[in-house]
Amino acid sequence: MIAVWHPARLCCTARVRKGDGSEWLGTMPKRVERGFAACLGLAFACVAGSLPAVALDCAARWLGETEIAICRDPQLSRSEDQITRRIAGFARRISFGQYLSLRHWHALWSEERSHCSLERACIATSYRVQARFLDRLQQCLDVSPQRRACFRGTLNVEREALRR
Repeated sequence: MIAVWHPARLCCTARVRKGDGSEWLGTMPKRVERGFAACLGLAFACVAGSLPAVALDCAARWLGETEIAICRDPQLSRSEDQITRRIAGFARRISFGQYLSLRHWHALWSEERSHCSLERACIATSYRVQARFLDRLQQCLDVSPQRRACFRGTLNVEREALRR
């Protein structure tokens, strides 16, 4: 039951029994209210955090030529979004360290992709290569009994390929 004790504030109340058997309406202690509010806040943060981040902020001021080309092309923009969603999907299935390695790999690919400049074919090829790499990682997680070693090996092979 919610009762209004003060016109400006709603308080949560509950029936409280005294030692003599009588009942009265007592308000929830502030500490419990704050704990309840903190739990709600954490629940909201978890729900908001589970949603994938926007792949590329096309409204940002300091976009490079490649990012501008991606924003202008709906297919490239969709590819960027799919890659970002797949990486976010991996976050629920891998350890934090592996996730950081995957994000680092993605940042390296973004740098590599920026060398494409305005060439749409080059950018599209970059997305296809990234998708194939994520397919291999997916296979490591789905099939391999030694997920960690498979994951690490796949990332290391890709890093070496990027360095060349």
